[in-house]
Amino acid sequence: MSIIKELQTISNDHSLSLDKKLESLLRIGTEILGLETGIISNIRGEQYSVLSVVTPENDIQVDSLFSLTETYCADVVKSNSFIAYHNIDVSPGASHPCFEKYTLKSYLASPIYVSGAFFGTVNFSSLDPREAPFSNLELDYLLLLASWVGNELERQQALNNLNAQKAVLTQRNSLLNQVANLAGVGTWELNVETRAITWSGTLRRMLHVHGDKILKPEDITKFIVDDTQRKTYLEQFTQMMKSGEDFAYELEVRTDTGETRWLESRAHPVFEGGRCVKVIGATLDVTQMHLDKAELQHKTNMAESALKARSEFLANMSHEIRTPIHGVQGMLEALLGSSLNSKQHELASIAMQSADALLGIVNDILDFSKIDSGNISFEEAPTNLAEVIEEQVPMFSRLAKEKGLELIISTTALNSKTFIADKLRIGQILINLLNNAIKFTKEGKITVDTKCTRYGKGRYRVKLIVTDSGIGISEQQQKIIFSPFMQAENSMQRRYGGTGLGLTIVKQIVEHYGGKIEVSSNIGIGARFTVTLTLDDANAGAIAEKACGHDYSYTPTRQELSTLKALVVEDNEINQLVIKEQLREVGLPSEVAVNGVEAVDKVKRSLAEKTPYAVIFMDCHMPVMGGLEATQKIRALGEQTKDVPIIALTANVLTGDKEKCLKSGMNDFISKPVGVSRLKECVFRHLSKQLQGGTTVLKDPA
Repeated sequence: MSIIKELQTISNDHSLSLDKKLESLLRIGTEILGLETGIISNIRGEQYSVLSVVTPENDIQVDSLFSLTETYCADVVKSNSFIAYHNIDVSPGASHPCFEKYTLKSYLASPIYVSGAFFGTVNFSSLDPREAPFSNLELDYLLLLASWVGNELERQQALNNLNAQKAVLTQRNSLLNQVANLAGVGTWELNVETRAITWSGTLRRMLHVHGDKILKPEDITKFIVDDTQRKTYLEQFTQMMKSGEDFAYELEVRTDTGETRWLESRAHPVFEGGRCVKVIGATLDVTQMHLDKAELQHKTNMAESALKARSEFLANMSHEIRTPIHGVQGMLEALLGSSLNSKQHELASIAMQSADALLGIVNDILDFSKIDSGNISFEEAPTNLAEVIEEQVPMFSRLAKEKGLELIISTTALNSKTFIADKLRIGQILINLLNNAIKFTKEGKITVDTKCTRYGKGRYRVKLIVTDSGIGISEQQQKIIFSPFMQAENSMQRRYGGTGLGLTIVKQIVEHYGGKIEVSSNIGIGARFTVTLTLDDANAGAIAEKACGHDYSYTPTRQELSTLKALVVEDNEINQLVIKEQLREVGLPSEVAVNGVEAVDKVKRSLAEKTPYAVIFMDCHMPVMGGLEATQKIRALGEQTKDVPIIALTANVLTGDKEKCLKSGMNDFISKPVGVSRLKECVFRHLSKQLQGGTTVLKDPA
């Protein structure tokens, strides 16, 4: 006999007391689920009371009291949903208070609701673990059983109230009918031979069918709204009667009164002599669930919009801060290059370090906003990783020396090797890992080791290994340190500072290069971070460039540069001074235009005077006319301006900004703040062809 039929039989057997009914329901559950113990509990606050119980040894008595926190049902109360632990050792683990006291190995439980309020649980358990997780069908049985138990308790509660208040018998009967409707389970039966259909009163009320109306099989499908659903339903129903497998379906229906509802029904075929003689089933009204889904989808869309707005805000905030930082760093750089006494140089150096630290935080926020939106950018070019690492040695050697730490860096494995990579992003990996190593190490040493092995033709596997003797990271915290805004311990941000974004950014960069980052650590012993990257050999590409006559390693002299001039289009007066000073240090004379209109006029004048600009540095956001429009107008002036390098020099580094600049006709994109070395590299790269007698310019070095 199926569970639905058994539940229906027990529920309709008025000769059985409530206790016997509950005991019978539990026995059905233990048989179906294969768990020897079944309990129906009543939970009030922290007290767990046994209402009904079935055990192999009858060693638990009705009305026994337990502390809720020492039972797995505490998890049901906390989650307000069912729980399914097929193997306690796997989940939630042997450390749970219930396991420590009762050593249960498998547990399945669902909340029971009586009159819409939480009453307790129906739960099944075993001292032995199950080999496999509970199936969806078993979970459905559990939920159906919980619904049935709640229905029985509601019915008994209503009867008790009727007996206690006979003066309001009519009112209580009405309440009982309402409670029965709230239970929401409608049963039905189809006699295959006679084609007779029997519907319970609940199901009739669900579809607004009059109690005297005689239903035929062909009448049932008329309730289904969608023609495709109707056809699929008939095909699957017919297949069920052939295969003998249960059939579950969810349909949109229109009741006899024209109301649209959603029903979930489960059908079970009954076979005799190898043929299907009847089909029995249970139906639930799940309209509210569909409404809830729609609301959840609406909230999800709102949450996604909020996340997008957050990313845009972070990026915008970073953009607004980068402009003044550019001015601060540029002026400090110029100041440090001037004649200063030792005290002045020390103070200026401290100010530069603070500006660098502020820029680091802004870059972390900006990079995270790009990661969050999936738009972090990479500029691939031939890169000597050994040089990238060695460039960081002076700064980190000074930091290590200040803390009395020994810093050992080995780049032997990378010597004389060049790879296609983004120098800035690779530097970010090392800077973040070394910053953390020094930050969390009080004494001892920090080592940076490298390994390089061939990985197919023209490819290498490169390892960067950073090891420290610091405070270490617990096994639990190792699982979350690569998540955004998370640090190894809750107190780390207060004690050591930082955004908690560094390792998230490192992980994103590493994954871009087909690699991975691993951590090995023990509390109090230290930590080892191993970064593995898959990189292409740059030598073949470099040879090909030279063979085509494009040698971008050419370094122009200051005398050659002095014969050229640059146009700086920038509305910020401080940034005008900074860029002009930086170009002066590079050796390139420059003029300034404060907006796009003035820039176009100056280009026209320079052409008329036959003294054209060799390169134009263009800000994007300016009054009167922005950089994108100005670039388009300059390109439209004629053949003489089509090849002049126009380089975006802007704090505007939001998602897609580089693409917009290149599309407008610009050749390159440099984000503020920019140092002299990066500016010089850009100038040399774009002017090398002109100074070697060529006419071609790079369209997109990225």
